[in-house]
Amino acid sequence: MKERYDAIIVGTGAAGLYCALNLSEKMNILLITKQEADQSDSFLAQGGICMLRGEEDYENYFEDTMRAGHYENNKRAVDLMIRSSNDIIRDLLRYHVDFARDGLGNLAFTREGAHSQPRILFHEDITGKEITQSLLNTAKTRENIEICEYMTMVDLISKDNTVCGIIVMDQNEQAIPVFSQFVVLACGGIGGLFKNSTNFSHIAGDGLGIAMKHHVELEHLDYIQIHPTTLYSHKPGRRFLVSESVRGEGALLYDKNGQRFTNELQPRDLLSQKIFEQMEKDGTEFVWEDMRPLGEKTIMEHFPHIYEQCIEEGFDPRKEPIPVVPAQHYFMGGIKVNLGSKTSMKGLYACGETSCNGVHGKNRLASNSLLESLVFARKAADDMIFGETPEYVKADDIDMKIYENREELLSGYHTAVLNEIERMRMSHE
Repeated sequence: MKERYDAIIVGTGAAGLYCALNLSEKMNILLITKQEADQSDSFLAQGGICMLRGEEDYENYFEDTMRAGHYENNKRAVDLMIRSSNDIIRDLLRYHVDFARDGLGNLAFTREGAHSQPRILFHEDITGKEITQSLLNTAKTRENIEICEYMTMVDLISKDNTVCGIIVMDQNEQAIPVFSQFVVLACGGIGGLFKNSTNFSHIAGDGLGIAMKHHVELEHLDYIQIHPTTLYSHKPGRRFLVSESVRGEGALLYDKNGQRFTNELQPRDLLSQKIFEQMEKDGTEFVWEDMRPLGEKTIMEHFPHIYEQCIEEGFDPRKEPIPVVPAQHYFMGGIKVNLGSKTSMKGLYACGETSCNGVHGKNRLASNSLLESLVFARKAADDMIFGETPEYVKADDIDMKIYENREELLSGYHTAVLNEIERMRMSHE
């Protein structure tokens, strides 16, 4: 790790990697991550990635996104995402992402909850892993990109509301200042703050807490999405997500008596509410999801990893319903950014789940997350290349003594984020 880079990117998920790959190969780029490079929530995304299917699909896709977001979405951001989708997919194909094909070799599409028609590309039930691993493989071949694992950002370096770099901490709790005129926060969501979540536990809103410390503008921290169907388990740790596309393909939800109780294709927040209500009514900790209507061929070919996880928990979805329960899944709020992914601090960008550009509104439409991350990661890269470079600001001397205990620092950030989530939630009641 060097002392100075042309750009520092925090996070090795889809947003961070794609941002790095869209920057000039003449730029020296540092990518850091708290764990191994493939331990990001992007690798966990099952369902797929949306794509505009011709101009005749535009109004439907736009309306589906707005309706799911309770019409609190930024219309310009939604338009930009949808209009960019075909170019993003072409780019992913150039990175050798292996999307499913039909019998004629054409791209195959599936449908998920709250979508008016099939417009979602997928790779089995591990689309996020297929996309993000392809990006990571390419990033590792670029001589100008340095990837440092087990490095934790514990602070920003800034002066006069201009970013100067970050403070990172290695596994031995040695704090190191690293300088750059450009810093990109692509450090994921807030799942680690919750008992039940589909996210990796180490992804816990660090970047939000650090941004708050430096008075970077945040937005809608209380907009937190619950995924309606995660596999119920007595085991501790991350909850396994049973993809939206399972219901999109025809799976049904039952109460304790084996009776359907709601429309399975509602937006996630509304469906989660219905499931919670049914659990309370039945006095149970879960409801049942029946994949048998899909047929064994679809289960085994489209959802092999979900099948394997169900078998591990003692359920065979080909023969019986599986127990599912809502869990924290996605974060629609975050660090406020414009359409170029710029924050309120000069030289500081945010993209992916840690940012809030307004695409998702109050509730994310299924399979918009990967597309939104890629679109606005590229916009951040474009702005760094073609936009106005911040005037160089030399940071003041740094007191490194305050960076001695990683857990204490991170715990403080997490507490600040939780308090702000609660404050925003109360202000909306």
